[in-house]
Amino acid sequence: MKRSGDGLLLAYLALLLFLNLFPAVPTSPVENGDKLAHFLMFLLLGFIGFARWPCLLPVPFLTEPLQLFIPGRTFSLWDMAANLIGFSAGVVIGWWYEGSRGGASLLDRGRD
Repeated sequence: MKRSGDGLLLAYLALLLFLNLFPAVPTSPVENGDKLAHFLMFLLLGFIGFARWPCLLPVPFLTEPLQLFIPGRTFSLWDMAANLIGFSAGVVIGWWYEGSRGGASLLDRGRD
């Protein structure tokens, strides 16, 4: 059964991949601001797609190594860590939010 949020999830995933794999790198006026940006981008991915987390789990890991093949981009373990921490936090917040609305337990895969 198709979930109503799948369209939003796919659109956000496309935007996230575009932003992480586009050759032009935006600069941040804040020191290590890119880590915060990575954290927030993947926090939102985890929150939107918490019910699909097993399928989305490779995304925080793969975006950084793929940047090795993009001109002007570099690989960073710290960015990958920010991706994974943000994604994990988003999944936990999504589960909590769903449960607070009378939804599924932590081990459930989400509503259909």
